[in-house]
Amino acid sequence: MGFFDSKPNGVVAEGIIRDFGSVNGVKDVVDGYLALVESEVYKKTVFIGFDSVGDGPDSDRISMLNIVAKYLTTFPLRLPFIPIFDVKDFYVSFTFVWNIWACQLGRELNQEECQKIYYGDIVKRIIFLLEDFDSNLETPPVDEEFFRKLGKIKKLDKGAKKLADRFLDLRQAVKMNTFNRSPMTFGANEIAWTRFLAGCHAVHSGRNFVSAEDIAIGNKIYIKLLNTDLDPFIRSL
Repeated sequence: MGFFDSKPNGVVAEGIIRDFGSVNGVKDVVDGYLALVESEVYKKTVFIGFDSVGDGPDSDRISMLNIVAKYLTTFPLRLPFIPIFDVKDFYVSFTFVWNIWACQLGRELNQEECQKIYYGDIVKRIIFLLEDFDSNLETPPVDEEFFRKLGKIKKLDKGAKKLADRFLDLRQAVKMNTFNRSPMTFGANEIAWTRFLAGCHAVHSGRNFVSAEDIAIGNKIYIKLLNTDLDPFIRSL
């Protein structure tokens, strides 16, 4: 299914469950994406655009940025045998949080709120706590070894590639059938960020490749973020 196809949402969903229903998290992801047809936040997020967020973070104030720059590639092309996660995949974490929070509030974020994203713990919690980012667990310290391992991942296994494509099909169907169009830049960023989150799960699970389960969990985290009331949560960190 391509960017401009629009099979019925249910048809696409049933195919994913039929072929990947045994993979942990897949059913939750399918149900989560289907529920987004009712989400005003998702609709706003799809069309908000991906311009730069505020003035950008100051690397002197965030040690994690220097670690990311040390271990994640800056190579502009995605080629076989080249590490698949680059610095831009990490930075889009800030952009998704910014966009979702702004759409939930119904306005642009002010400078203080931007700094809450950059210099608070929300992105760190997503990366290191994954689905538990909104739990009562303490925010873990930045782990340099984690980013070293993330920067060495060079492949998605066959199941991961196929499942990622099928989730893309479902997101495309939801957007085309609900909003009548699907901005390609936003779709590309969804692909990159859900894959980045999958890579984070792979490292936490002790793998040096991305599996189908990692893809499912990466998408679950994304859907959970869309459905989390971010304003009180981020302000509490």
